[in-house]
Amino acid sequence: MRRSRVRSGKDQMSKPKTKMMHARDLARLTKSRKPQTKIMQKAALRVLANYQSTGEPFALFLSSWSFDHSRKRVLSFLKEIGVRKEAPGNVQVRIGLERQVRIVLNKMADLETVAVYRKGDNKRIGMPEKWPALTLANEDWRARVSEIAAWTDLIVLFWGVTTPGLAEELKICSSGSNPLKTVIVSPATPTEIFLSQISKSFPRIVPLSEIPPFYPLHSEFAPLIDRMKTIKSIDPRIRSGFVDPKKRLKKFPLPPTSGRFG
Repeated sequence: MRRSRVRSGKDQMSKPKTKMMHARDLARLTKSRKPQTKIMQKAALRVLANYQSTGEPFALFLSSWSFDHSRKRVLSFLKEIGVRKEAPGNVQVRIGLERQVRIVLNKMADLETVAVYRKGDNKRIGMPEKWPALTLANEDWRARVSEIAAWTDLIVLFWGVTTPGLAEELKICSSGSNPLKTVIVSPATPTEIFLSQISKSFPRIVPLSEIPPFYPLHSEFAPLIDRMKTIKSIDPRIRSGFVDPKKRLKKFPLPPTSGRFG
């Protein structure tokens, strides 16, 4: 006669325990990502503090967080209707451009870049301490971005999809002297850029297709980067006297534009 095996308490708990372990792993993973944003925030505050104390130049990167998602959705649709043969992989155009800007500026002139943190970016960043990014509350966001835009010597704005947030950032970048230190990177063709209204507000525009995949960026960036190099080369004790944006512009005038789309 075959005996039925009585499951021990350990056996009975094995399956629930496995589920509990999965839940713990998920919680641990979620928790491990939170310190990344804190590290990025701390790095950004350090860069801004350096500007306030010594006038050290830095760049500001703004972008439409939904661009990659929208692009992937369009490419998937083209695959469904047979226009495209392969489905898109993990599209990361926006974050790739931000990474390139950070690396090139750092290698060219030891310049740092501050960004406004976009939800989900921490999953793609291996060294958060090298990726200064501010996490801003909704009520503080506009005033803080306006303040930083006035301080920075270079604004890189990747305009792929117009969202309410990006529309506000475009307004900020189009005010005062900000347009002359802003480089708009657009996925549009040169003809589309020329015919659009944006060329009337921003004299420095670069088609995304014209930026090499690795190094350097584009000739449109060069005059502004050269100005930043000049400012950075000055003794910090002297440079600290030009933290005020108006005094800084008077001492270090913004370079002329190429006039390509103007």
